Amino acid sequence: MNKTNQLLLACAASALFAQSALADIRTTNPKRVGMSQARLERIEPAMQAFVDQQKLAGTLTLVARKGKVVHLEGVGYRDREAKTPMSEDTIFRIYSMTKPITAVAALTLWEQGKFQMNDPVSKYLPELANLKVYAGMDGENMVLEDTNKVMTIKQLFTHSAGFSYGFTQSPVDKLYQQSALFSGKTKREDLLKEVAKLPLNHQPGTKWNYSIGTDIIGILVERLSGQTLGEYFEEHIFEPLEMDDTGFYVPKDKQDRLAQIYVINQQGQTVPMENEPLGDYLSAPEIESGGGGLVSTIEDYYTFTQMLLNGGEYEGKRILGRKTVEYMRTNHLPSNLIPFEPSSTGEGYGLAMSVTVDEQGANTMGSKGDYGWAGAASTYFRIDPKEQMIVISMTQLMPSSYFSYNKDFKNMAYQALID
Repeated sequence: MNKTNQLLLACAASALFAQSALADIRTTNPKRVGMSQARLERIEPAMQAFVDQQKLAGTLTLVARKGKVVHLEGVGYRDREAKTPMSEDTIFRIYSMTKPITAVAALTLWEQGKFQMNDPVSKYLPELANLKVYAGMDGENMVLEDTNKVMTIKQLFTHSAGFSYGFTQSPVDKLYQQSALFSGKTKREDLLKEVAKLPLNHQPGTKWNYSIGTDIIGILVERLSGQTLGEYFEEHIFEPLEMDDTGFYVPKDKQDRLAQIYVINQQGQTVPMENEPLGDYLSAPEIESGGGGLVSTIEDYYTFTQMLLNGGEYEGKRILGRKTVEYMRTNHLPSNLIPFEPSSTGEGYGLAMSVTVDEQGANTMGSKGDYGWAGAASTYFRIDPKEQMIVISMTQLMPSSYFSYNKDFKNMAYQALID
């Protein structure tokens, strides 16, 4: 691309940024909130390098501190083949960044005494009583045993209940892959019946295993509220926070803003994805997935994260109590399950989000107690109560974390701190 075209795209993106509500809280002097403008300016060329090397089609990155946005930059394209530039109003499939939103919805019900964390899951979802547990293989036959511990609601939040996702080639995950859960044909009312046909990966509470637990929490929200998950989100989170571009699908009048999703092919090239998991997000889904079904914009997600950083309130709208948020962002795993994955050194797990418990052992700059999660298409966020800081990065590439852009971005945000 020649310099003239680059300048035109930059001007167009800047114009879109200026129209956003985020313009009201952007600061022209990051030093006022303890950050270096010169050091923040390192982020854009680093992200541009991923685009120039054709690793990513485009990125949109945000850094905020003490309630002020100090960095908001888009590079590359939301649709590389159509030459549509990345802009602040781009809509992204946030996949597992849905999980914290589902957790917040459930916690609003917890605050009302609708359930307790140590309640048996089967108390509210009787379809999940009498589940069997995988206990090994006897030749080609799977050995199953009864549960020896009560599965609790809290274990659903922390991915320790025993469910799985079907991401590996383990015997249990192979059954997930063959089940009707991910066929796109299962009816909402039949979802738990399909889950109940599958054995647990382990005894409840004994391991951390990434799973459909948050999807089950979404069903719990529906059972306790009498609303669909989308209706509950809209009434209790999206409408109060004015998250107007977040939902389970993209309406027709906004579909031109949905980013193209990419995948790494067998040759290691970044190419458009042909068959999207969880559907195309262009029409209302049969099942509203609390584990990975939402689309959103960086502005909407910033509002959500700032609400959490503020202790449950944003611009006079309170979603959760302060102690509820503190409980949510506290590590709830025992020491023998930390780190929850080998690649997540220094990380424990709160409710639907990881939390740094050992900043010296972590793989990126940060603080003890910073927390967040990522999405399957390489979206990412982190909230740091100690530094009063938020970082969010958006792109659309599967598999997640194939390239290091999220780690590079987080480190570059933290290296800009000067107070």
